[in-house]
Amino acid sequence: MTIGIDMVGTNLPSGTKTYNLNFCRYLNELVLKEKTYIFLSQSYTKEITTVTNSKIQYIIKSDLISNIFFRFIWMQFFLPFELKRLKIDKFFSPMNFGPLFLKFFNIKFILALHTNLPWVYFNKMPGNLFRNYLTKLIMKMSINACDNLIVASNYAKEEIVKQLNLDISKVTSIYLGIDNKYFIENKYKNNLDNLDYSNYILSVLSCVKYHNIINLLKAFKILKKEIISDLKFVFVLQILDKNYFKEIQNYVKNNFKKDEIVFLHNLENNYVFNLYKKAKFFIFSSYCEVFGFTSLEAMSQNCPVLISNRSALPEINSDAADYFNPDDVEETRGLMKKLLSDRQYKKILIEKGNLRFKKFNWSQTVKETLKILEN
Repeated sequence: MTIGIDMVGTNLPSGTKTYNLNFCRYLNELVLKEKTYIFLSQSYTKEITTVTNSKIQYIIKSDLISNIFFRFIWMQFFLPFELKRLKIDKFFSPMNFGPLFLKFFNIKFILALHTNLPWVYFNKMPGNLFRNYLTKLIMKMSINACDNLIVASNYAKEEIVKQLNLDISKVTSIYLGIDNKYFIENKYKNNLDNLDYSNYILSVLSCVKYHNIINLLKAFKILKKEIISDLKFVFVLQILDKNYFKEIQNYVKNNFKKDEIVFLHNLENNYVFNLYKKAKFFIFSSYCEVFGFTSLEAMSQNCPVLISNRSALPEINSDAADYFNPDDVEETRGLMKKLLSDRQYKKILIEKGNLRFKKFNWSQTVKETLKILEN
């Protein structure tokens, strides 16, 4: 049997890039039964430089294919013939959609869905309405076309089975990983020496409506009136919805002093992890997540976590975080104030976070995925 894996993705800092790079690195360390071809973006070769596994062969593709339009054309009209030429028996795409007609080529198709489900909070998705409906349609067609579907949490499994009336035996939940070796070895030195952030709370997220940023700002505004402090709120943002970001900027301009709110964009991991280390706490107010990397990343850096009580977040973070209703600004403000003032409460969250994040590792993610690919 021969396996093909699609790792052609964007080079922007994102959950997709994190998944692709870590999957390739940890797959390389395993003993594989089958010959495996990995389709890889040209830009990823800068970060994945060596292959020591004799069963793996990379097929490098232009970064142009990372563009969603060119990607769709390549995947539907060119990729199936390439898979057939390589005599691939099973094809795995962790990119949320895939080739729709592989059955005609006698190739089994395994799809992994790691994005937020477009059937939930559809009105808060970034992008124009036409593109969102198209994304929703193609994703649904890909799910119907695949032989097996992998999702990142039990919440996602239950939700997608309910929304699309799927056979539950077709869907498997496999948790994603946190790169424990990265944290333990502390490979990255502090690159924030020139940034004057010593007293701040932190949120790392995409700028989309379902991440509920304005309610966080409302809670912080009330908090600032109660405490005498130079406390800042630092947001590390990937701006996916420009109109929503303008709305946020207007709110900040009308409600905060200069530099009380800091926006940082598209930072590399070494910057972000050092921000976690120095933050008073990490807070995340999303309405909808199928997993959520950032809270576990914060825990790994001894940063206590406050988080929304919606979707998969309680499942993933368990008792290692404290939870708030993302619609309740006053409750959010109360937990923020408590974490700033109660040292014992903070210590308990840090200790539980240290235990929790270690339960998620990429080696296990890859091994569980391989069980599906190799059987």
